[in-house]
Amino acid sequence: MSHPRASVAMLVATAIAAPVLAAENEGLTELGTVEVIGQKVPAALLQTTDSVAGAELAAQHRDDLSQALELVPGVTTMNVGQRRERLVYVRGFNSRQVPLFIDGVPVYVPYDGNVDLARFGVDYVSEIRVGKGLASLLYGPNIMGGAINVVSRRPTEPLSISARLSTEIDDRMDSNLTRAALGVSAASDRWYGSFSFSGNNSDTYRLPDSFTPIANREDGGLRDNAESRDRLYVARVGFTPDQDSEYGFSWYRQEGEKEDPPYVGTTGPSRFWVWPYWNKESFSLTSRNTVAEKGTVRLRAYYDTFENALDAFTNAAHTSFMFRGSSYDDYSKGAGADFEWRWSDATVTRLAAHYKKDVHREVQEQPVVPEQQLVSSTWDIAIEQEWRITPAFSLTPSYQYVYSPGRTMYIWSANQFAPVAVNKSTANNGQLVAVWNVTDHGSVVGGISRKTRFPALKDRFSGGLGSVVPNPDLKAEYANHFELGYEHTGEGWSAKVALFQANVRDAIESITLPASVCSAPNPNCSQLQNVGRQRNRGTELSGAWQALDSLRLDAQVTLVDRENLSSPALLATDTPKWRQRVAASWEFLPRWRLSVDAQHESKRYSATNGARIAEAFTLVNGFVRFSLNDNWGGELGVRNLTDELYAYQEGFYEPGRSYLAQLDWRF
Repeated sequence: MSHPRASVAMLVATAIAAPVLAAENEGLTELGTVEVIGQKVPAALLQTTDSVAGAELAAQHRDDLSQALELVPGVTTMNVGQRRERLVYVRGFNSRQVPLFIDGVPVYVPYDGNVDLARFGVDYVSEIRVGKGLASLLYGPNIMGGAINVVSRRPTEPLSISARLSTEIDDRMDSNLTRAALGVSAASDRWYGSFSFSGNNSDTYRLPDSFTPIANREDGGLRDNAESRDRLYVARVGFTPDQDSEYGFSWYRQEGEKEDPPYVGTTGPSRFWVWPYWNKESFSLTSRNTVAEKGTVRLRAYYDTFENALDAFTNAAHTSFMFRGSSYDDYSKGAGADFEWRWSDATVTRLAAHYKKDVHREVQEQPVVPEQQLVSSTWDIAIEQEWRITPAFSLTPSYQYVYSPGRTMYIWSANQFAPVAVNKSTANNGQLVAVWNVTDHGSVVGGISRKTRFPALKDRFSGGLGSVVPNPDLKAEYANHFELGYEHTGEGWSAKVALFQANVRDAIESITLPASVCSAPNPNCSQLQNVGRQRNRGTELSGAWQALDSLRLDAQVTLVDRENLSSPALLATDTPKWRQRVAASWEFLPRWRLSVDAQHESKRYSATNGARIAEAFTLVNGFVRFSLNDNWGGELGVRNLTDELYAYQEGFYEPGRSYLAQLDWRF
C-alpha cells in the first residue's frame, strides 16, 4: 500500500532521514490509519492533514511525542509546571480538545481528558498525523480542535534489529540524561510482529547560567526536585491471511516516575510534589476485511488503564507531608467500527461508530479520603461522503451525532459523599471540505466545520487541592471552523499556506478568581467556566527547498491570535502569538551529515489577568552524524546552543545547554 506524503513536513523527512533508524523497509500500519479505511487516500485528507515521519524524528532527536509534534506547523508545546506535564496546543486548542490516538486507539487519562506527552517515546513510530480544524469526523467524539494519530511501523523484513544508546551532559560535564532503545521485528507472508523498548533516566538538569537565584526557592545550577524515569514497551502481532483481510493485536505499557521542580516565579508559592509511579497500559484488537470487493469494514476494541500516585510535601527536603498516597486507578474501555463502500472511482461512502466508557477511581492515604468513583460514557456515529465531481474537484460532506447519558455522581465533600447530578449531553456536528487540483502541482482546499467537546471529569469536579472551585454544571463547548489553503509542489521545492479561523462558543476557560474564594492559601485561585465566545484565527506558512543534492532547507511560520470575545479583558493563556522555525540538513561529506534547527516563540501569558508572563525565546540545536557503514553510526550534538533562559509557563524554567553523544546499530 502506498501512502502519499503531501505535507511539507513529509517532504522534508524524505531528505533528512537518519539512515540507521529510518526503517526504510517498514511501512505504515494500515490498521492504525483512522482517516483511510480502504486503500485509496481521500482527496480531502491530502490537504487537511500534516504528517511527520519517524525518520525525521530520529534525525532531529525528537525523543518524545511533545518534542515530535513541535515539527508540525500550528503546534506549540506547553508545560503544566505544577504537574510537570508536557501538552500541546494546535492552533490554540489544547490537548483535551485535540485528542491523541495510537494506531487509531484513543490514549488519555480518563479523569484529566489528556495525557503527558513527554512520557511517550517515539522509537516505534512510522508516522504522526495531525488533523486540525478540518480533521475527519470519523475519528470519534471530542475532536473539537483536531486529532493526533500516531501510526506504528509495520515490519516487512524477515528480521530487523535496531539499538541506540545516548547520553547528555551539561556545561559542567554532569551527566543529566541517558536514553536507550531496542527494537526487534520480523515478517513473513502472513505474519508480522514487533517489539520495542525505550527508556530514559534523568537525575536533574542544569539551569542556564543567566538564571538569577531566588532565596528559599532555587539557587541555580542543577535544578531541584527534577528527577524523572520512563520505560516504554510496545508489542504488536499481525496476521494477514490474504490481501483482503488483516488482524492485529497491540500492547503498550508506559512506566514512569517523576518529581516536580518547584515554582521559581514571584506570584505564588512553590509546591514539592513527587509521583512514585505513573503507569499506563493498553490492549487493543483490530481487524480489517474486504466486503464484496467494493467495501471495507474495520473493527476495533481496546482496554486502557492508568495508575499513578502523588505525594505532596511542604518543604524542599521532603520531610513533611501535605498529603500522601493520593492515587488514581482509572480505566477506559471502548470499541469502534468503520465501514467504507466504494460505489465508483468518483463516489465513496464512509461510516463510523464509537463507544467508550471512562472510570476514575481515586483514594488518599493521609489525610484519609475514601475511594471516589466517577464514570462517564460517550457514543457517536458519523457518516462521510466523498464526491469527485470532476477529476480535479471533490466535495466531502460529513455528519456526526454524539451522545453522553446523564448520571448521578457521589462526591466526597465535608467528610461525606454528596450526590451531584450531571445532565445528559448531545451534539450534532458537520463538515464540508472542497479540494480543487488547480494544476498537476497545485491544490486549493477550503472547508467549514462544526465540532464539539464534552467536559472531562476533571473539568467538572476537580478542586485543585483547594485552589480550584469545582463546576459540575459545565456545558459542552463547540467550535465553528473556517479554512482556506493552497499547496504547491515544484521541482526541488514545495510550499503550503493555510488561513484559518475558529469561532468557539461556550468555551471552557480557566478564570482567575480572588484568593478568598478558594479554601487553600493560594493566590492563583481559579475556576473552569463556559465564558462564552472565543476566536482563534491565524495563518500557517511552510516550505521546503532542495537547494543542492546534499542540502535541504525548510521553514515555517505560524500566527495564532486568540481572543475572548465575551470578556476581552481575559487573556488567552499558554500559547504564543508567533512561532517561527527553520531547519537545514547538509551532507557535507560522504557518510557525514549536519542538521541544524532553530525556533523562536513570542511571549505567552500564564494567567488570564496577565500577572504571569513567560517571555519570548529562541532555541538553537545542532547535530553531526557519521555513518560508519550501513549498520553502525554515531552522533554528537548540542541542544539549546545559546544557553537560553526560557519557560513554557512562567516560573518553570527549562534546561540550559547540553551536549549529546549517541551510538546506534541496525541489522
